[in-house]
Amino acid sequence: MKRTAPLARSMEEFFEDFPPRRWMETFEPFGWQWPMGIDFERSFRIDVLDRDKELIVRAELPGVEKDDIEVTIAGDHLTIEAQREFEEEETKESFYRHELGYGELRRTVYLPIEIDVKGIEAELKDGILNVVLPKIQAAERHTVKVA
Repeated sequence: MKRTAPLARSMEEFFEDFPPRRWMETFEPFGWQWPMGIDFERSFRIDVLDRDKELIVRAELPGVEKDDIEVTIAGDHLTIEAQREFEEEETKESFYRHELGYGELRRTVYLPIEIDVKGIEAELKDGILNVVLPKIQAAERHTVKVA
C-alpha cells in the first residue's frame, strides 16, 4: 500500500476542514470564487473514529438512497461518492436561501493506517453512512529466552 508523504498528508488534513463551510460565501456577491474548483456544495460532513481494531468513517448523507452510494479505496484514501436527486415540482416559489446540495456528492478521506480491504463493511441507516475498516494488525512482539 502506497503511503502519502508526511508533508502532503499534513496539507490534506489542514485544508480538509478549513475554511469553515460557507464562511467565504459572504464574498460571492463581490465576485470571489473558491480556488482550484473546490465545491463545498457538493461535499458532506464526516467523522473518522479510531478504535482498537478498526477505523470507522461516518458520513452525513440525508436523502440519499443506498443504491446511489459508492465507496472506494485507492491506496491510503477512502472515497465516498453519492447522488442526491432533487424532486422538482412545478411551483411559482423562489428561494430566499438555497443551501441543500443536490447532484453528485464526493468526499475523499486519508486513512492513517493500513486497512484490511477484504473486511470492509458499509451500512446506511437514517441518513448516516457507517464504513467499518478493519486495521491490519501488526505482528505481536514475543520475547524468546535464549538457552
